[in-house]
Amino acid sequence: MKVGVFSPTLNVYGGGEFVAVAMANTLAQNRHDVILFADDKVNPRTISAYFGETLHPKIQAITQPTHFTRRGLVDFYQTIVNSYVAKQKCDLFIDAFSNCVYPWTQISYIHFPYLNQHSFSKTFPYLGSPHITLVGTVPHVILEKKLINYDKRLVLANSHYTAEEIGKYSGKTVTVLYPPFPSTISTLGKEAIKNSRQDLVVTTSRLDPTKLLERIPLIAAKTNPSIHYAIVGRLCSKQTLTNLQSLIKQLGLTDRVKIYPDAPAEKKIELLKKAKVYLHTMVGEHFGISIVEAMALGCIPIVHDSGGMREFVPFQDRYESLQQAAAKIDYEIGHWSNREAERVKEISERFSLCNFSSRFMELFNKYYA
Repeated sequence: MKVGVFSPTLNVYGGGEFVAVAMANTLAQNRHDVILFADDKVNPRTISAYFGETLHPKIQAITQPTHFTRRGLVDFYQTIVNSYVAKQKCDLFIDAFSNCVYPWTQISYIHFPYLNQHSFSKTFPYLGSPHITLVGTVPHVILEKKLINYDKRLVLANSHYTAEEIGKYSGKTVTVLYPPFPSTISTLGKEAIKNSRQDLVVTTSRLDPTKLLERIPLIAAKTNPSIHYAIVGRLCSKQTLTNLQSLIKQLGLTDRVKIYPDAPAEKKIELLKKAKVYLHTMVGEHFGISIVEAMALGCIPIVHDSGGMREFVPFQDRYESLQQAAAKIDYEIGHWSNREAERVKEISERFSLCNFSSRFMELFNKYYA
C-alpha cells in the first residue's frame, strides 16, 4: 500500500513540518511505501541537519511547485487542488498541512482548525468577518461542517485545546496525538541539565506578528538588569524584526536583548543549553513544541496561561500579565538548579519521538491495517 504524506512547506523546518517527517519515517520503518509531497525539492541532508533525524531512504519525495503567496484565497484553492492531485498517486492519503478535512483524505493532522472562532461564526453563513478570503472559502466550510463524515477517517489534533476548537465549530470528535520533538534533543538534554547555566532567557519562534514578540523587551525591562535575552527564529516578517529592534533601542536594552534571525539549528541548541529560562509570548498557542524542546534541554518554561500550553506546563510556570512574567523570570533565574532542570525534562519526555511513533502506528493500524 502506497501512503502519501502531504506537507507543502516541508522545507520551512518547523514543528508542523517535523510532524510530517515523523509520520513518513514511522510508516517507512513499518514497511509501508511512502510518498512525501512538498512544494520544493526535499533535501534529506538539510532535514537531518535541522531536525537531527534522517529521512528514511525508501521514502519517495514528489515536488508540487506553488506559485502564489500563502494564506491568500488563490493559495487556499491551490492547496485543495494539489492535495487532490497528490491523492491520485497513492492508496492512502495523509494531510499534515491544510488544517482542513477533505473528502479524499483518510488521515488529517490538525495543528489548529481552519474553521474556528477567530474567523467564523457557528451558524450560517459562518462568517465572523467580511474578509474576501473567508467569503471565498464558505463553500468548503459548508462541505466540512455539513457533509464530511469524520467517523470514516482518522482526524488527529495536536492538543485537547485544538480538539475542543474542532468540536465547537464542526461538531465532530477527533483524537489527540501530541506532536513530537527530535530524539537528538532528548539525548543532548541528558548532559545539558548537568551543566551550569548563564542568567539567560531564550525564545525560539518565527519572527512574525502572531507571536507577540514585542512583549520580550517589555518584560526584559521589568526584570533584573543582569538578565540577558535571546530571540532565535526564522525571519517571516521584516516589519516584525524592525519593530523589535526599534523597541529594544527605545527601552535601552541593546546590550541585554539580542536577536538571531534565521540562525542555524546549532545556534538555537547552543543558546538553549546556556539558558536557565525559556520565555514564550504567544497567547493561545495551539501546542508549542518549541517549549517542549527547551524543557528537554533543561530550561524552565515561562508561558502565557492559555491554549494547549496548559496541558503540559505546570501552573507555577504560567503567567497572565507581563509583570507576572517578569517576576517569574526573576525567581526562576535565581532558583535554577539541576533538580529543576530534571523536573521539566521529565515532563518533556511525554512528547518523545518514540512515544509519538508508537501511538501513531497504533491508531493507523486500528483504522487501516
